[in-house]
Amino acid sequence: MALIIGTKADTLEYLKNRICCSDIEKLLILYVSDYLSDKKAASQRIADYFAGETIVVRSSSTNEDNSSSSNAGHYESILNVAANDQYQVINAIDEVIASYQKDIADINREQILIQRQVTDVLYSGVVFSREIKNNRPYYTITYAANSTDAVTSGESGVTIYVSRSSEVADLPYPFAGLIRAVMELEGIYENIPLDVEFAIDKGGKVILFQVRPLAACINMGQNDVDDMEVSRAIADIKQDYKRLSDMLGERNAIMSDMAFWNPAEIIGENPHPLDYSLYRDIITKSAWNQGLNYIGYKEVDGELMYRLGNKPYISLRKTFLGLMPQEIDRRLADKLLNYYNKKLLSDITAHDKVEFEIVFSNYDLLTPMRVGELAKYGFSSLEIADLKEILFTHTNNIVCNYRKIVENDLQALNGLMVHRENIKSNLRMSANDIKTLLQYVVELLESIKLYGTPKFARQARMAFIAKSFCRSFAACGYFPEKEIDDFMMSIYTVAAQYDADFQEFATGNMTREEFDERYGHLRSGTYDITCDTYASMSFSPKKCNEKSKKIKKTMLELKDVPLAEERVSEALRDMGFNISAKEFIYFLKTSMEQREYFKFEFTKTLSLVIDLIAEIGERLGIEKSDMAFLDIDDIRVCANKRTEEIRNMWYTIIIENKQRYRINSMLILPGVIHDKRNISYIEQREERPNFITSKCVSGEVIALEDYDRDDIATIEAVSNKIVVITKADPGYDWIFAHDILGFVTKYGGVASHMAIRCAEFDIPAAIGCGNVIYNEAISMNRMILDCKNGKIIREE
Repeated sequence: MALIIGTKADTLEYLKNRICCSDIEKLLILYVSDYLSDKKAASQRIADYFAGETIVVRSSSTNEDNSSSSNAGHYESILNVAANDQYQVINAIDEVIASYQKDIADINREQILIQRQVTDVLYSGVVFSREIKNNRPYYTITYAANSTDAVTSGESGVTIYVSRSSEVADLPYPFAGLIRAVMELEGIYENIPLDVEFAIDKGGKVILFQVRPLAACINMGQNDVDDMEVSRAIADIKQDYKRLSDMLGERNAIMSDMAFWNPAEIIGENPHPLDYSLYRDIITKSAWNQGLNYIGYKEVDGELMYRLGNKPYISLRKTFLGLMPQEIDRRLADKLLNYYNKKLLSDITAHDKVEFEIVFSNYDLLTPMRVGELAKYGFSSLEIADLKEILFTHTNNIVCNYRKIVENDLQALNGLMVHRENIKSNLRMSANDIKTLLQYVVELLESIKLYGTPKFARQARMAFIAKSFCRSFAACGYFPEKEIDDFMMSIYTVAAQYDADFQEFATGNMTREEFDERYGHLRSGTYDITCDTYASMSFSPKKCNEKSKKIKKTMLELKDVPLAEERVSEALRDMGFNISAKEFIYFLKTSMEQREYFKFEFTKTLSLVIDLIAEIGERLGIEKSDMAFLDIDDIRVCANKRTEEIRNMWYTIIIENKQRYRINSMLILPGVIHDKRNISYIEQREERPNFITSKCVSGEVIALEDYDRDDIATIEAVSNKIVVITKADPGYDWIFAHDILGFVTKYGGVASHMAIRCAEFDIPAAIGCGNVIYNEAISMNRMILDCKNGKIIREE
């Protein structure tokens, strides 16, 4: 290895006559001592050798490209140098040498690499022979178009993960050729992990700029999971995807981790079996559709969410059907499904925005314009008119009957609360054996599914409709965006109440017991047994920033502003809705408040379920971290079993599930799957974040994934910073009790929990940035978050 991996220049010189699947541009190696002894002679040698061509002057130091450290980008390289311009050549070489002098004591034996500069570049970038973060068996390609240094200079590029078990012939042009070139290099270097800088020209030719050991993976050592196990898991998932597509009646099912009920935001992209199964049991199995069917949406058979590997996905077909009003006939429904699929596949970044950008699920001021576009896709004028009429009638019925719907749902929710409090009372009054605790778990889950989540699903849909109206008010000019932002701030949800109560607690006007009685059930992972509840965390209330008290704005509390009410009346007349402005404003405000209240209440019962499961595990001598590897059905079926039988059964299941989870955790899976090839060839492009408010802020960045989540409530460090986090559910509401500048999440949709929270608190946010932007964000020390112009910029 030492003989064939040396400096950048020596390595390329060694390889140039040993490779067939790629090329190395014409090169010349200078030693610093020779150059410094006669600069003019060295520059003339370059001019003669390259005969008027454009060259690149590159670093080639002994401090770079070794097995312990690459020092990638540490020293200068200068592009676009004219070989016959002595002044340019000398200046470029001097600049590279100056970069050596920063940290190399003796530069005389260092090299300068001169190469012909590549022209007609299609793509350039870096390819690793293994994934660098966890040493997983994926080729990792990061590239940019029409440049030879965009990626290596730190600019954002597209990232592709290619399973090492992929058939090269199945890979798309021109990356099949690139992988073939890397495989050839691996043969030369006896399969050590490699880091290769490359370009691909417009003829598809691969040009190598640099080959070095991938120091990060070499230093990491072997994984616990064998590469072959990962390959088998990928093959199994491809088979699972085919079976799933057949079951859904599709040639290639379209699956998303962030559509509709956005599981990546709620339970994460790698949830434990218990997290996943709880979410499935109380939401995505049937409650989601039961809630919508009651207010006039189609009844949909089967489940909404499915698991591939460890990753949860939402069926887009079920989503599209479940968001159709019942009155849409089969023929029009089939035509719409086909349109929705084509629309999404033309812009995958819309997968977390399907309710706003893809489907027609309700009527608002933008509906006539949106449905009018269907004429371009083969819909007749009669079909368009029918659809518009159905959406109008459907939405008008929901809005006009809102008071009755919410009253009925509140009554049902009260039944959930009464059942929960009765069980809590029983738990306090007597000692309960494991069998009794299991029975309580089963009863509470059934209670959630009967009284809680279908009602929450319904309230969430009506809140979405309200949000849709607000957006269309601004888009159609009835209200400025600033007034809509202020109106959103006037909506007083449980988050605002939490903030007010936290201030009371911080100032000594509320005891810890009183605070915990209201909010102690919250946890940073709502479905995650390994996350502690607020009640078990330590707070430092005295440090709370008084400025974080929510200022309840009234600028656009429309019911109190006659002019605003007139504009609402005008909009309603233009739409043809048969409801007063006052009643309509009540719907807008109350629906969004109730969405958060219903979620807050049903999660109290869910939290009690999780606490009971943890207690059962403790009595059986099983840690919470191990209980997370049980499916809720594994727990449910043990309600009538003996204690020892339960313990033995669960230990066996936990061991099996841990092994499966460990292997699947090594997989890289995309946000959207629409073809089995997406499972082994994963292309990550920039998503389109959902920007909240019209503000622009700049400040220091704090990435919360760097903190222990169980200690997270004691962190005052978020104050006056832009908070960056993977996902955020109600358990992170403590953040809003601190005076944060802005908020950035990897997962989340425009109508998600944190989008609503940020709108309510008038906090600029970018929700659902995806992998590429999120990874860039967590690398920033300071950020400019420009929501008005939809930009996230590194602040130098």
